Amino acid sequence: MKKHTITLALALLTTVSLSACGQKKTQATKTSANFGLNTEVASMDTLKAQDPNSFDVQAAVFSGLYRMNGQDKVVPDVAKGQPKLSNGNKTYTINLRHNAKWSNGDPVTAQDFVYAWQRGADPKTKSNYAFIIQTVIKNGDRVATGKLSPTKLGVKAVGRYQLKVDLQKPTPYFKSLLTFNPYFPQNKAFEKKVGSKYATSPSTMVYNGPYQLAKYSQGATTISLTRNAKYTGSVTPHLKKLNFHVVKDASTGYDQYQSHKLDMTFLSTNLVKNNKNKAGFKTIPNSMVTYLQFNMRKKSQSPLLNKSLRQALANAIDTKQLAQKVLQDESSPLSGYIPPKFVRNTATGKDFRQEGGQLYVANQHKVAAEWAQAKKALGKQKITLQLLIDDEDWQKTTAEYLQSVLEKNLPGLKISIRSLPQQQELGIAAQGNFQMVLAQWGPDYQDPMTYLGNYTSTPEHTAGYHNSTYDRLIANANGKDVNHAKQRYADFHAAEKLLVKDEQVLVPLNQQVYSVLQQTQLKGVQHHMVGAPFTYATAYWQK
Repeated sequence: MKKHTITLALALLTTVSLSACGQKKTQATKTSANFGLNTEVASMDTLKAQDPNSFDVQAAVFSGLYRMNGQDKVVPDVAKGQPKLSNGNKTYTINLRHNAKWSNGDPVTAQDFVYAWQRGADPKTKSNYAFIIQTVIKNGDRVATGKLSPTKLGVKAVGRYQLKVDLQKPTPYFKSLLTFNPYFPQNKAFEKKVGSKYATSPSTMVYNGPYQLAKYSQGATTISLTRNAKYTGSVTPHLKKLNFHVVKDASTGYDQYQSHKLDMTFLSTNLVKNNKNKAGFKTIPNSMVTYLQFNMRKKSQSPLLNKSLRQALANAIDTKQLAQKVLQDESSPLSGYIPPKFVRNTATGKDFRQEGGQLYVANQHKVAAEWAQAKKALGKQKITLQLLIDDEDWQKTTAEYLQSVLEKNLPGLKISIRSLPQQQELGIAAQGNFQMVLAQWGPDYQDPMTYLGNYTSTPEHTAGYHNSTYDRLIANANGKDVNHAKQRYADFHAAEKLLVKDEQVLVPLNQQVYSVLQQTQLKGVQHHMVGAPFTYATAYWQK
């Protein structure tokens, strides 16, 4: 799985046309909107991107078999109705609409999906999300290792408008995966024609979504989209034009909002504190979680292999104080690894977090005894631990709080902070070269496995957690219980309890939110707890 970095410095703008004497916006301005991005769009190739900004823009110009609606329910897009399952839920037969078109007039066919998925699974493509195809579709694992040709991937076109997909094993969340960008179609004839230039400019792409590129180049600070005249689908594009601008500094975005050059701007921490009582301020929860991760690799010989020490650290942290008094960014304290409003138990219909209860609630009354037990077991009165973070401001703020509260509540403990550029920090964390790391995780699909699957012994998680009971629970959820939702979710709840409560493998800190100022007339921008964070194609101005 990929660790996503969801930033709080996005900005959503509208084209503003003001007369010299500051009169009202003309009606013409209501036909377009400008959306700010905190970084450049890394790629418009749906098989090459791995960042939220790229996913968001791609989702406006491409349509998959299914999509997430405004309530995060999977609904048909290019697909005609729901898939037919057979072969013990390992085979999906999906019919396509006959009226879906590419922007060049070509019909969107089943073969377009076959080609895209084969290309995505092919190691030669070097797709950042190859694993999400290789580990799910039949023969994908052998395609990944070069033992089979990508043409042997378990997907085929049955005629022009029917797709048959064979999975390696039953995958209850497969339909959710089909809403995600790596499963979008690609036009083989066109891609082969432009070759290595594919998706580098408007003329080297074709589109089957509500919009198409009018202005784009790799590394560009402005991207413009116009309506796709050939589009037929379930999304109704209200605006004639969407523009995306790179606005890296949240303060700049805020200033432009204040001067009516932006209509919606995402706020960073200090701006939230000063604007949360203003009209137009709101918070939007997302599924990115922040947690303190302990290194439990035996070869590390870390003091954190001691459970009493991990528990003392966890009970010394006041996550409510961290969110409300320190970060002040409207983030919510977490009581489990999986956040609220992400997924419902398909057997009971209840929210997973609500059903699982509060697994982590700090109890400072236990700290002294746990700290004493840890020092005795380790044979030390003074212990030094290093906390690895990246160089983002909020990480520094969080780390300094953790350093202060842990050293205060655990006398004799010394916390050193190691701050590195994000990509360097990610590389070191991935190698397991840390004692504690301030970690984040965002889901790739709508299922508890996207979180809990990280901690199995094989493949080994970067934290080096090994627990045979945990492995068995996850194996059961994907094996003998995979087609029995009630027991499958019971497996997940038991596994999460091991991580967060019984073993204290990690300390949940907070669930992130987007904090925004938004003009009340701007409507329709959908936000999602999984996949592309925002759907901009549905935006409109209220009359």
